[in-house]
Amino acid sequence: ALAGGEAVAPATAPLGPAGRGAAGLSAVCVLAALVATLAGAASSVDLFYFWGPKAQQFAIARGVDFAFLAEPFHGYMHAYYPPLVAGLDALATIAAGRFSWTSATLTFPLLLAALAVALPGVLRGAAARPAAAAAAALAVASVTVIGIRANIAGTGDMPLYLFESLAMALLMRKDATDAAVQILAGLLLAGAAAAKVEGLPFALAAAALFLILRRAEPRETVRSAARLVLPTAAALGAWFAFGATRHLFGAYSEYGPLLALHAEHWPSIATGIPRVIFSTGRALPYAVPLMCLLATGRLGPRAILPLGTAAAILAFVVFTYFHLVADPSQWITWSAARILAPIPLLFALATATGVRDAAASSPP
Repeated sequence: ALAGGEAVAPATAPLGPAGRGAAGLSAVCVLAALVATLAGAASSVDLFYFWGPKAQQFAIARGVDFAFLAEPFHGYMHAYYPPLVAGLDALATIAAGRFSWTSATLTFPLLLAALAVALPGVLRGAAARPAAAAAAALAVASVTVIGIRANIAGTGDMPLYLFESLAMALLMRKDATDAAVQILAGLLLAGAAAAKVEGLPFALAAAALFLILRRAEPRETVRSAARLVLPTAAALGAWFAFGATRHLFGAYSEYGPLLALHAEHWPSIATGIPRVIFSTGRALPYAVPLMCLLATGRLGPRAILPLGTAAAILAFVVFTYFHLVADPSQWITWSAARILAPIPLLFALATATGVRDAAASSPP
């Protein structure tokens, strides 16, 4: 089923046994995430440290409470973090009259279900229907295992994965040259950048690779760049301007200047990242998408987009770990599984472009 090919099956074509199996796998994954979340097995400590308290305080203040964020004692809450998730949680708190910790954690299975429903259809613009269903199920399964093992319920990670996955699937489509598709992809990339810090390098890498691979004439390239990048620039520009006018933050600068690297940490980084990956489900949520990618056969040209973005994310993560003055081992243990999760997700999306032979390229 992962050898779907470049031709796109009609939306009304039967899903077939493989496609139904993929849909069933996605449903099982969503159920597993729901059970784990209700059992408290996927809840994040970060929800109780800063995602939840921020939302509560923003709801009380009916807006971003900069006085609260400026308190030295609240420095661990990362005042510069993009505001989308905390703002939406605050809006829900205002509507409900209180902050619901259970509802905050349930955003993990809820958004995972949204991804499972939306991703196969979006991917059908890049691959045959069985391949799109299989690639989507593989992506959902990877996110499920990482999400449970890395405890992402209640944080900004699942919104980030949702925005990133759908944006990438749109850019992989054959109709990605259409202005409407690019505008929607740009809005999703802006959502990723406004959800978490690591959404910004994803958005920039995906947009840059798309423009490079498209090779359009200069005027159209500028238009495409505007559609893909301007929403992110507007969202983050407004946020940083808001912070700068209150002398609280003006950039992502918690770990020092951009080029202030500490090369002496390379042993900790080189051993710490593989250790964390292996401790996350015995590395299966990372290894299985990679093995499927290698087994798929010859990849289509659209695979360059997710694979190039995956390489950019890995480079960004390693580059970021080199910024910490102290040994980053503990930081890697806390964060690596979550911030590397988009990489196997992108591997899964890339499998949708694979072809093994000419027969596999025709619609079922």
